[in-house]
Amino acid sequence: MGLDDLSSGRKSLVDPEVKFIRGSVADKGLLCSIFKKYKPEYVFHFAAIPRVSFSIEFPLVTSNANIIGTVTLLEVCRDFKVKRLIFSSSSSIYGGAKKLPTKEAENPPRPISPYALQKYTAEQFCKMFSDFYDLDTVSLRYFNVYGPNQYGDSAYATVISAWLEGMYFPKRRKPFLEGDGRQSRDFCFVDDVVRANIFAMQAKKKLGGEAINIAAGSPATVLEVKKLIEKTTGRTLEVQKRPPRVGDVRHTHADLSKARKLIGFKPAVHIEEGIQKTVRWFEGRKK
Repeated sequence: MGLDDLSSGRKSLVDPEVKFIRGSVADKGLLCSIFKKYKPEYVFHFAAIPRVSFSIEFPLVTSNANIIGTVTLLEVCRDFKVKRLIFSSSSSIYGGAKKLPTKEAENPPRPISPYALQKYTAEQFCKMFSDFYDLDTVSLRYFNVYGPNQYGDSAYATVISAWLEGMYFPKRRKPFLEGDGRQSRDFCFVDDVVRANIFAMQAKKKLGGEAINIAAGSPATVLEVKKLIEKTTGRTLEVQKRPPRVGDVRHTHADLSKARKLIGFKPAVHIEEGIQKTVRWFEGRKK
C-alpha cells in the first residue's frame, strides 16, 4: 500500500492495484492506524518536499516535512517492529564533492542548501534508529532521477523532463538553460532506482543505517543531454538562457562500488536508452 499527501504527486499515476491512502507521513496517528491494519515488514520512505530553491525560500515548512516527517515514520516503524526502512536520500548532501567519482567514505557531507541539510539530517536519524533501537535502515543517495511519469513541471523534474515538457507542451512550460550547459549530472533512470530499492529490501545482511550512492555511474553534461533529446525527437530544442541556479553544484559523478558490494546494484539503463523511453512517454501523453 502507499501513502501520499499528493502535494507534488498525481493520483492518476498510482497503480489501480495499489491500496492508496491520502495523508501525511508526519501524521503519527494516521501512520499508527495504517501500520496496525497492514502490518508492513518493509517500508520505502520516498516522502519529501523537494527542490533546492523551494527549501531556500521555505526552510521551516520543508524541515518539518523532511526531518520531522522522517523521525515520525522511524518511530512508528520501531514501535511496529518493521524489518527494514529504505530511505530515499539525495546526492545533494555532498555539496560540490571534491573527489570525483564520489565515494561515500571519501566525500564527507557538505550540504549547501536547506534541502540537502534536511536529507543528511534524516540520514543521521536513520542511522541512530539502527544503532539505538535495532531498526534496520539504509539511505539511498539518488543522483538526478529521470524517466516516464516525471512531469516537467514537477518539483522532482530533471532538466530532461523539463525540456521535454517545454517541447511537447509549450503552453505549459518554456524550455530554459541555467548556466552555460557544461555542468554535468550523473542521471539515473527511474527503473534503476526501483531496482536499487528492491535490492536494498532483499539484502540478506543488516545494513545498519549505511548510506549508498544510486546512479548511472557515467555523467553527461546538460548540453550533451540537449543533443540526445534533439537526436531522439528529430526536433530542435530552443532554450532561453538564464543565470546559474542558486545552491546548485557544478558536477556530480557517483562511485557505485559500495552499492555493488552491499546490495548487488549496478545500473542497467544507459542515458540514451533512458531518454528514448522518456520521449516515448511524453509522445503518448494527452495532457
